[in-house]
Amino acid sequence: MNKLWTWSVLVVAGLAAQVCGAAVEAVSGKSGPAPGESDEIVVHGTALWALREDVIKAEDRFYAAFNQLNQVDDFDVECKWDAPTGTRIRQRKCLTKVALRAQQVYASDYVSFLQGSGPMPDNDPGMVLLDRYGEFKENVLYLLKMNPELRRLVRERANAVKRYNDERRKRFKGRLVMYR
Repeated sequence: MNKLWTWSVLVVAGLAAQVCGAAVEAVSGKSGPAPGESDEIVVHGTALWALREDVIKAEDRFYAAFNQLNQVDDFDVECKWDAPTGTRIRQRKCLTKVALRAQQVYASDYVSFLQGSGPMPDNDPGMVLLDRYGEFKENVLYLLKMNPELRRLVRERANAVKRYNDERRKRFKGRLVMYR
């Protein structure tokens, strides 16, 4: 019964579309698109996800080249996708090895504290990186100064970010977009 009703509605809708099309042709005197015109609309553009993916690929190329040239293992950068506690939305985070190690030590000390087998941790992971920030900055600037390929990769990423932001601004026209 349900399929019969659905097919009936589709047939009536098709007939109504043909009748309306004939009425429009009779009133306008046109029987279809003129030569050179088309009912087809072609949209050219790049999806935002593809532009965002270009940014991520540019970052990956930069970090790979940076890690190859970098002589200080603590300053090698690793990127990973992770969903923060309480959400399923994954985020990309890129951290130096020294920052990752500091977070691991802090997490381990905190678990020990919760189990009652150790004191409250006092080694803030953010402070560990901040203590070595000057050394890290000098290292990055030196590598950028000495390697034109690394500078090119930085510009490549900046251009990818600009393309993404321009397209996003154009599509959303300054509206705030929130995801839940």
